[in-house]
Amino acid sequence: MSGNGLEKVGGAGSAGTAGERREIVKRGISASPGIAIGVAFLRDPEHLVVPRTRVPESAVESEIELFQQTLAETRNEIVNVRTLMTDRMGDDHGRIFDAHLMILDDTTISEGVFRLIREKRYNAAAAFNAVVEDIIRSFQEIEDEYLKDRYVDIKDIKRRLMRNLLGREKVGVEKPDGPAVIVAHDLSPSDTAQLDRDATLAYVTDLGGRTSHTAILARSQGLPAVVGLESLSGMVENGDTVIVDGNTGTVVVNPREKTLQDYRLEAARYRELEEQLLTLAGYPAITLDDKEFMLAANIDMPGEAASVLEHGGQGVGLFRTEYFFISHEYLPSEEEQYQTYRSVVEALRNKPVVFRTLDIGGDKIASYLHSSPELNPFMGWRGIRFCLTRKDIFKTQLRALYRASAHGQVKIMFPMISQIEEVTKTKEICAEVRAELRRARFKFDENVELGIMIETPSAVAVADHLAREVGFFSIGTNDLIQYTMAVDRGNSKIAHLYQNLHPSIIRFLKQTVDAARKRDIHVSVCGEMCGDPFSILILIGLQIDEFSCSPNMIPEVKRIIRSVTFDECRALVRRVMRMRTTADIEREVEGFLRAHVQRGGAAEGASE
Repeated sequence: MSGNGLEKVGGAGSAGTAGERREIVKRGISASPGIAIGVAFLRDPEHLVVPRTRVPESAVESEIELFQQTLAETRNEIVNVRTLMTDRMGDDHGRIFDAHLMILDDTTISEGVFRLIREKRYNAAAAFNAVVEDIIRSFQEIEDEYLKDRYVDIKDIKRRLMRNLLGREKVGVEKPDGPAVIVAHDLSPSDTAQLDRDATLAYVTDLGGRTSHTAILARSQGLPAVVGLESLSGMVENGDTVIVDGNTGTVVVNPREKTLQDYRLEAARYRELEEQLLTLAGYPAITLDDKEFMLAANIDMPGEAASVLEHGGQGVGLFRTEYFFISHEYLPSEEEQYQTYRSVVEALRNKPVVFRTLDIGGDKIASYLHSSPELNPFMGWRGIRFCLTRKDIFKTQLRALYRASAHGQVKIMFPMISQIEEVTKTKEICAEVRAELRRARFKFDENVELGIMIETPSAVAVADHLAREVGFFSIGTNDLIQYTMAVDRGNSKIAHLYQNLHPSIIRFLKQTVDAARKRDIHVSVCGEMCGDPFSILILIGLQIDEFSCSPNMIPEVKRIIRSVTFDECRALVRRVMRMRTTADIEREVEGFLRAHVQRGGAAEGASE
């Protein structure tokens, strides 16, 4: 909660100037919470015109040599940017550029360029453009958020190398004169590496999702961000006043005076609430009738571990290991993974860390597997299915995780479980890994707890059997809702059908908790339901043991828990279990929220 809501309004972006232009309100994807009001600084994309000329046979080798020299020059540039990012933000962010370096070293690209120069007599710039555009098109056709967000790396490399090939002057990222809202069609890792953190109030982009580089960077910096706004950058001029509401995913350009005043008050309330909520950091998440819950955090990178402790988290309930793989264009070694996992464990100071094993499919790392992208990776070769097929990759990660367990409390969790056989095969592989580590005389915790994600309807249906095989359940509500409701929440035409409180979802949650209770195993929820005040009340009443959400949501969840009684929430669940529609349930929960949660605030709870 560092600096969200800071307002810098003045000069060309003052309210008076804003009144001369029409107010624009756009909704996008909330990538990082907070409210910022400031002047817009527009990052215009660089447009490079790529000439295509026929190279005479006598100049073919010279053109190839030009491309090779340009590759080396571009590589040196990226090494320098990597160093800059590492110095400013740590090795986690610097490592993003390892992927860029590997793209440049990819022989598939260079050989494709050489072939077009030799066979079609393309000039080097046109040949490179053709090869890279084919790659970009293949990325855009894949219906997977994480992979779509990675193609910006390819575009960044293309822009850099093309500029060098065409002999364009190297220009750094323009910087605002003072604190500003950065508005762009897209922001590449190279762009953000050169932006001044102290001069940035918020990020707004047309492209991107919650896993894009911009989103991850904003969350790690504690800055509001809204992405996926489609065409907003074309409606904004430098100096326009912009309101960024990262809590709701709303951006307002040239706000009317009334809108500006309302958001100033909202930003002030948000800052005050943040300060109040942070006073709860050292207090337990306990209801008014003494039922205690565990609050943990979902994080993507080691650098976010400090935020978990700052916001009062009792551990990491979900460490997503995918980003570590995606940020490389090669398979990370056991030693690299071990060092990364160890740094997280040590940063949490002996608090539990739940590592989810690789939850990406072959489509996301096709470059090192030489595999073709799937038409529907969302329901394809991903998660545990991928890991059981690529046992070599899986065992390398497991070895690294077990070795990290020598440095703190490690738990290992397996995603995309749909049948019991996947769990038994996985446990056999874990036993093999432990035996190998013993023989190699590595230190590790022999009793690392193993758990699974409950995120498919089939896993819910056999939860009683699965509970006999593992030490804990973690319910991934994001995927569970999508699979149950047959709704892609990224599809705006049907996103309204993605409903946290649909009767089927509440019944599935209860069925899963009941199965866990019978075997006396721990059950948590790590999906975005944990950040929804309505859903939290239901989760409390269902007796979920642990809530895992983004670090900055922990204090708000704690406030809600400390404002209600467990008995009241259980009674609420009994009532909604009899209801037939989402609308009825939401009305019931909203009435409960108003009657109970509003009666107690953060400051009151902290004074006990």
